[in-house]
Amino acid sequence: MRAIPVASLWSDQAAGLRAMIAPTPCRSISLNGGRGGSGTTTLAINLAAALAERNREVILLDEFTGSGNAAHRMRLEQKHELDHVLRREVTLANTLLTTEAGFSILPISARASVLSSLNERELTWLSAEFEQLTQYAEFLLLDTRPSASHGVPCLSLAADDVMVIVSNSAESLTDAYATIKLLGTEYARRDFRILVNRVDTITEAGLIFNRLKSVARQYLGDAVQMKLIGYVPEDEKLKRASRLGRTVLDAFPDADSSHAFRQLADVMLRWRKPLNTTDSTGFLYRLVESSRLLAEQLQH
Repeated sequence: MRAIPVASLWSDQAAGLRAMIAPTPCRSISLNGGRGGSGTTTLAINLAAALAERNREVILLDEFTGSGNAAHRMRLEQKHELDHVLRREVTLANTLLTTEAGFSILPISARASVLSSLNERELTWLSAEFEQLTQYAEFLLLDTRPSASHGVPCLSLAADDVMVIVSNSAESLTDAYATIKLLGTEYARRDFRILVNRVDTITEAGLIFNRLKSVARQYLGDAVQMKLIGYVPEDEKLKRASRLGRTVLDAFPDADSSHAFRQLADVMLRWRKPLNTTDSTGFLYRLVESSRLLAEQLQH
């Protein structure tokens, strides 16, 4: 038997160790709903729980404040926000909230003008805080403000993937198209993943998706690409779990919506990696750059 050089063995072992300790590629996915009642926050919470159930490290970035945000939905006490971090009153780690469902929540609501005004030294400092906090995260799920509100969600501009939530109502379809049009025509987003909420069958989801796709093709042509990724059924147990401050996977693991979230998590785990995905730090730089772009747009 031919002897294997010690140097070669060491090289192989060193490469294996580097792979083990290297930063995990982190995928950022924004969830975009309408102007109210779209269920986006509920979807974000339960998707995070489903991915965590698959042994993935997940952080839910919450762009909302007040009683309707993810922290309040999960009955967590939120003492600090991103503004406190930017004023150096607390560290970013002080704002992170841990849930019993296996994922964490990071409040990240801040005005675009504040983020865009960070100088390079401040950006480097904030990036180091963010890297330390998210170095092992595999998914960043972004519960974003709807584009129908003032300005464009900075998180959507920074994300690797844009997921648009739509249901079977005229207002929801209008808002979904408005989101796609705005992000596509003004900010060069090309690919959109569509999740249909509150329907009973994949056939019904397909009909709603085709209506949205038809309108987008009529007015935007081939400028954007859309793909149906699944649906979440209308489920009374999902509503009940939300009122209890729990995920439906925890409260009612055999509910139809629980199965739907698990199936969607499995689909997401099979998505191709974006070409520009590196680590979570890259997301923060994109977020600040997106804030600067948004601030410029709002001045015109």
